[in-house]
Amino acid sequence: MTVYDIVITGGRVVRGTGIRAEDIGIKGEAIAKVDRHVDSGSAARVIDATGKLIFPGIIDAHTHPVYLDDCGGLSRTAAWGGTTTVIHYAYAKPGMKLVDTVQRFKDDCDRDSVLDYSIHGALFDAANQAEEIPAVMEMGVKSFKMFMPYAKLKWMTDDYWLSAAMDLIAQGGGLAAVHAESGLAIDYLEDKYLKSDMDQKDVFLTTHPDVLETEAVFRAICIAEVMGCPVYIAHVSAARSIEVIQAAQARGQRVYGETCPQYLALTDEEVRRKGALAKIGPPLRTREDNKALWNALQNGVIRVIASDHAPKDKKETDDFFEAPFGSPSAETLLTITYDEGVNRGRIDPCCLVRALSEGPARIFGLYPKKGAIEEGSDADVVIFDPSKTHTITHATQHSGAPYTVYEGRACLGAPVMSLQRGRVVLEDGELRIPPGQARFLPTLQNK
Repeated sequence: MTVYDIVITGGRVVRGTGIRAEDIGIKGEAIAKVDRHVDSGSAARVIDATGKLIFPGIIDAHTHPVYLDDCGGLSRTAAWGGTTTVIHYAYAKPGMKLVDTVQRFKDDCDRDSVLDYSIHGALFDAANQAEEIPAVMEMGVKSFKMFMPYAKLKWMTDDYWLSAAMDLIAQGGGLAAVHAESGLAIDYLEDKYLKSDMDQKDVFLTTHPDVLETEAVFRAICIAEVMGCPVYIAHVSAARSIEVIQAAQARGQRVYGETCPQYLALTDEEVRRKGALAKIGPPLRTREDNKALWNALQNGVIRVIASDHAPKDKKETDDFFEAPFGSPSAETLLTITYDEGVNRGRIDPCCLVRALSEGPARIFGLYPKKGAIEEGSDADVVIFDPSKTHTITHATQHSGAPYTVYEGRACLGAPVMSLQRGRVVLEDGELRIPPGQARFLPTLQNK
């Protein structure tokens, strides 16, 4: 008879393929048994999950621990939201070495993170950093992001260096990610409209139209096709972009789409109401775009929901164009997408698991150790109470950011417990795990 360290009983296990009443036996760091009934008589601990949903650990594949939350702080705020694995973007700004940046992120996370983690390389100066891609791949980092906008800031990767980077990434069996917006066109429009007396919030929305996202998505996909490089389109916000992604997928090209809770739950009206607090790039769009994104998740064109957590110090009354992009969103990733998606009938829990757990695990080569509730998988589990009511306010959040864009929003459903590799992370409204136990997860090792 197998003696388990933990047995979870009475819950309904949610997989991408269905929901089933099953018990889970955990031994050490792994799931040892999943069945209708697991003998819990000799278990060191039995967790009653009656009336709860059991998800694989949530993987947040798009996080930025470079602002008001560092690697430790971001991992904690994400853990409060039920996330068990984070994938950070290691920002190598102009003048910085990509290898050194990735090593610093690994050192910081090994010391301070409470969650297992992977890293994406982020090239802000591809002309001088692309040559480091093979060396960074040797460090276990095989996904790399380039920025197609931000020419004024000298962060834009032009088509020459986007091609060069994708060529190197493809040779190493990696994955290219892009922030897809047409930077030079946007900069021209800003120069034009900022001379007018138009409200700055309207200038922002006018100068970042959906078609300039879609054009950049199309261009990135075309270059990736020529270079034979898989491409990941980060934070898709526009319905028109979905059409381009779907067409490439239908041709058999390896193109992956990611969206974020803000593009599923909020619209451009939030920009007009909350000013700089809702300044996000790409911008919030329309209800029609929200609907198209939910449909794309349900039919599998969009494979990932990630937070794009970027907590910054700003106020509603800040000068709009001087205010930074981004918002805190790691802690609300699961609750917002469950409430907005499942509770409102836009997707089912299985689709949510595909987008928050299985999808990112498969794309980044972490499956089935992560993103699955199967025998032999890491014991990363989220126990979710679909009947738990709560209201999101800044006071209840754990990010260093001074606000949340979801202030006052009532939600139904919340994580009440999580485990990472068999260790309890979240329980009874408290974090139970100290820093220093995180594990670095090399990506795309089997691609």
